[in-house]
Amino acid sequence: MVMKRAYLLGNHAVAYGLVEGGLQAAFAYPGTPSSEITEKLASLAEQYRFYVEWSINEKVALETAYGVALSGRRAAAIMKHVGLNVAADPLMTAAYTGVVGGLVIVVADDPGIHSSQNEQDSRQYALFAKLPCFEPASPQEALEMVKFSFAFSEKISQPVIIRLVTRLAHGKAAVTLGQRIELSQSTTGFKKEPSRWVMVPANARQAHRRLNETQKVVAEAMEELEFNYFQPGEEGLVIASGLTWFYVREVFAKQENNWSLVKIGTYPLPEKLLAKALKRAKKVLVVEEGEPVVEQWVERLLCKINPGATVHGKEDGCLPREGEVSVELVEKAVNQLAGKQMNPKPVPPSLLPRSPVLCPGCPHRASLHLLKKVFGRKAIFPGDIGCYTLGVNIGAIDTCLCMGAGLSTGAGLARLEPDRPVVAIIGDSTFFHAGIPALINATYNQAELVVAILDNRTTAMTGHQPHPGIGYTATGEKTTEIDLEKLCQACGAKQVIILDPYQVAESLSVLKQLKDQPGVRVIIFRRACILLEKTHHRFEITLDEDKCQGCQVCFYLGCPAIEWVNNRPVINNSCTGCGLCVAFCPHQALNKYEKNS
Repeated sequence: MVMKRAYLLGNHAVAYGLVEGGLQAAFAYPGTPSSEITEKLASLAEQYRFYVEWSINEKVALETAYGVALSGRRAAAIMKHVGLNVAADPLMTAAYTGVVGGLVIVVADDPGIHSSQNEQDSRQYALFAKLPCFEPASPQEALEMVKFSFAFSEKISQPVIIRLVTRLAHGKAAVTLGQRIELSQSTTGFKKEPSRWVMVPANARQAHRRLNETQKVVAEAMEELEFNYFQPGEEGLVIASGLTWFYVREVFAKQENNWSLVKIGTYPLPEKLLAKALKRAKKVLVVEEGEPVVEQWVERLLCKINPGATVHGKEDGCLPREGEVSVELVEKAVNQLAGKQMNPKPVPPSLLPRSPVLCPGCPHRASLHLLKKVFGRKAIFPGDIGCYTLGVNIGAIDTCLCMGAGLSTGAGLARLEPDRPVVAIIGDSTFFHAGIPALINATYNQAELVVAILDNRTTAMTGHQPHPGIGYTATGEKTTEIDLEKLCQACGAKQVIILDPYQVAESLSVLKQLKDQPGVRVIIFRRACILLEKTHHRFEITLDEDKCQGCQVCFYLGCPAIEWVNNRPVINNSCTGCGLCVAFCPHQALNKYEKNS
């Protein structure tokens, strides 16, 4: 990799940092805002001769990367913040055992909840596990931190966490690429050392002591890193971590305030550097994405070295505790502490709110309406994580907690709601990720539950990544295709049927027969995502105005291709010709024709 400049997505900069750092194997589960890292790695794997895979879930991804690191090679596990919850079990004990080769865990947080079910702060996991964490401020620094982190991991024999946020992961900047580190081939592979690798209680007690001793070494090392630095001034003090550093820089670029500034990029924090900055401060503003992690740390330090100073940030409401930080919020906080009045800015006109909806022709829409029609309004529809969660807009999703929870939640509801049908809804990729244990639990404990697996032949919500039911790997290599029907039968389901949601009449008939049967019944709705379907423009939908009664049944299907104009449906040019509206029209006013092209 020769030195060159490139305009890169933050996630792509992370991928190049992994490659330059000598990555030998990478493991991930797709999840916005982290997916592009692994996609870029997959495109580079052959050129730089490393292994990359989409793992079945984040726990498996981390455990597999851990195995590589035990052999003395460099590995990465990549996920979004809620994925770290899934991987938390191995994370905590991997901190005890440590590693031999560098192990980098890249986690992308989602402040503002752009595409997640919460906005948790992964730095808390780093503190919880007693592992070092790096938080880059820019795509360039992301590349440099990631590249550095392999060697640092090997130096301290511990995994290292890289914390990204959405704006960095999905932002772009000019980045200087460097050379890939050429690693020595002298590693002897995995060495049997049961006292270190087998965490029975006697060994774990010793490992915990070693982990605690390592904290002093890590803390000292953080003081020397250029990812943290202090810019002295005369007025207040602003401490900014990660991406927020550039928000602070932008605010002070247009002000004459002579404030002291501290940039934070590592955890544990560089306490000696902070003590130097805090010693003379009277007012301290802490700017960070997520929870007040740095702020609380600074408060503890001030109790020892400067108890008269005041700390401002998320805990006192100077900055909001929810959502993303912005330049405007930082400017408002700085002016507030400086006693300056801000001139009110004109309020821009607001756009009409628009809820996200399933794509025109999405097979999930057909599946959800079929379930609603057969099981009725009384039914409960526990949902899961995927595109189909948008079924909440059409009354077909009643819960959404976490990956795989739809089945477990449904089994719980069915246990004490025996007079109501319970239909748990889950996607194909999500089922492989976390639904299998829940299905086994439901069949083993004899739940009365219908399970609908919406199999659109991809991991659609995060960018159409493959999964075990597709039959090819992250790099496009043909592999074993796991048969969903046989898998569900092996899990104990009494009945497993496969339906095409576009075949409405046939599906309705089968579902009505299935409705009142006992036990765990699995319906696999199989139809490829409309964005992958190559023939979806073959059909045209037309309206017979003489038959249309203006009942709006077609409109309430929630398809963006159907508009309501002058008491009549209008089919716009986003229509894919799936024919769902034709099948559901009670007056046969809509018709489907094959195009002559």
